[in-house]
Amino acid sequence: MTQDNKHSTDRRRFLKAAGATGATAALAACGNSSAPGMFKPGTPGLVDPDDGAVFVHGVASGDPLSDRVMLWTRVTDPAQSSSVPVFWTVASDPQMSTVVASGVGATNAARDYTFKVDVTGLSPATTYYYRFGALGQQSAIGRTKTLPTGSPDDLRFAVVSCSSFPHGFFNAYARIAERPDLDFVLCLGDYIYEYGNGPGEYGADVQAGGRVYEPENEMVSLSDYRIRHGLYKRDRDLQELHRQYAFINVWDDHETTNDSFNTGAENHQPDTEGDWFERKAVGLQAYFEWLPIRQTSPGDGVADDTPNNDERTFRTFQIGDLADLIMLDTRLYGREEAPEANGAPIANTGFSTFFDSGDVAEDRQLLGQEQESWFFDQLATSTARWKIIGQQIMFGQLKFVGLPNASNLLNAGGQGGQFINPDQWDGYLRARERVWSAIRGGQPAPAVAVDNCVVLTGDIHTSWAMDITEDPNNIAAYNPVDGGGSMAVEFVATSITSPGLDELQGAGDTGLLTQNPHMKYIELSQHGYVIVTATAERCQGDWFFVDDILAPSDGESFATGWFTTDGDNHLAEATEPHAARDNPPALAP
Repeated sequence: MTQDNKHSTDRRRFLKAAGATGATAALAACGNSSAPGMFKPGTPGLVDPDDGAVFVHGVASGDPLSDRVMLWTRVTDPAQSSSVPVFWTVASDPQMSTVVASGVGATNAARDYTFKVDVTGLSPATTYYYRFGALGQQSAIGRTKTLPTGSPDDLRFAVVSCSSFPHGFFNAYARIAERPDLDFVLCLGDYIYEYGNGPGEYGADVQAGGRVYEPENEMVSLSDYRIRHGLYKRDRDLQELHRQYAFINVWDDHETTNDSFNTGAENHQPDTEGDWFERKAVGLQAYFEWLPIRQTSPGDGVADDTPNNDERTFRTFQIGDLADLIMLDTRLYGREEAPEANGAPIANTGFSTFFDSGDVAEDRQLLGQEQESWFFDQLATSTARWKIIGQQIMFGQLKFVGLPNASNLLNAGGQGGQFINPDQWDGYLRARERVWSAIRGGQPAPAVAVDNCVVLTGDIHTSWAMDITEDPNNIAAYNPVDGGGSMAVEFVATSITSPGLDELQGAGDTGLLTQNPHMKYIELSQHGYVIVTATAERCQGDWFFVDDILAPSDGESFATGWFTTDGDNHLAEATEPHAARDNPPALAP
């Protein structure tokens, strides 16, 4: 759905409204974020740096494998502009008394004084503790964990996305950080947001507890993106979550700008904001600098007008024979521009439906040919029990009017009814049909169906659990009572703070469940996270919601749990959250 004012809608056209962007300065010269005065003491929820503090932005780890993990930190505002030595130490105990690896590297202004090291030679399924040293100071101690090999008993991780800084406090991050028994945190995008603090900007009417963006303007230059990443890394709750757990990250659109695709973005105006490819390049450069993500080639973040390995974040993490976590980029790598909504307005919402018209039905690329072929090969060759697919946008159909595919009353594209949001897979029907075919076993050869696919999604600021089937409104093709005809399941995590659709909670979710029988759970207003637990018998998603985001709070509650059993490929409701692990390793002190 699309609101009348294009610039008051961000890409979640059904579920989020953003403020007008406003003109911002043209691309500035590349700079670093350590300029004097960048810190504003007293901002609620942030670490306020002491004079001379070296590790203001904390420590982090990411992209764990069975024998290695990325470690990250940043040296804050060094007085000299030359290279700064950074020492790192990894130990098997939280007191750092049993050192298993150590080394020294360097950072400089060219990388904004961020520092990353890929620590190898580690043991599988092992918790480690680490810290850094630079300029005579030591960092806080962090905790991380490698992935298992063989046949692990279980896999357990948190799923997060969409943390708009002015919309609230990151209480959900704090609740995850208190849990000691997870393997990692999966972030499905919108880790940062690009907007500024000016009137009409997204979040400017909230600024919960006085939380405002640094820099004050919308991110456009390299310096802007770096400063914004630095702001987020100073948030106490996010910093603590990074300290306790390795992250597996992929971007969505706000890491560059709203409604972005491979060759442009809705929230990019070339006349005032410069060349899109330059803006995308500096946004991705800052992303790779400031996150503990393993780069696939030396040129990551380099601008290009065609997809290339420099922008590649799709990759697979193997968790023994229990699961393959297949990470996709549905935003920048191969995505063509989404179609526009062209249906009638929905009363009292400011949104519009869109028809499955010829424009929508054409073969728009979402993954791009290279990533799509890679993805299908990952599905076809995986020998793991669970194929867990981490990606950004809702995969299952979301219809305002649900009709069987055979009906041509409202569409000309082969999928009946009226869709709501062209910015998700609904806007890329042919691309989704190829994924359906791959799961069913029709593409690529040989024709072997792929069982136990679990799709994980962020982006939409709301909570959903659904079966995946080609024709959900056709009882002959899909039985919503017993799940017959479903090929996979999808868990959609709500946002950390970014607003959902509070005004439609209740009547709205009931109506959507009626029109979308493959959907088993919809919640449109709460904020929190999902805990995914996979065993040989089942894969379960548990939704936890915090009690407040407008002020710091330690309250949370279990909302619902849904699971799929090995070989069933459809959802059933859990009566309680999956049990936590016994005797987990100690949190970092």
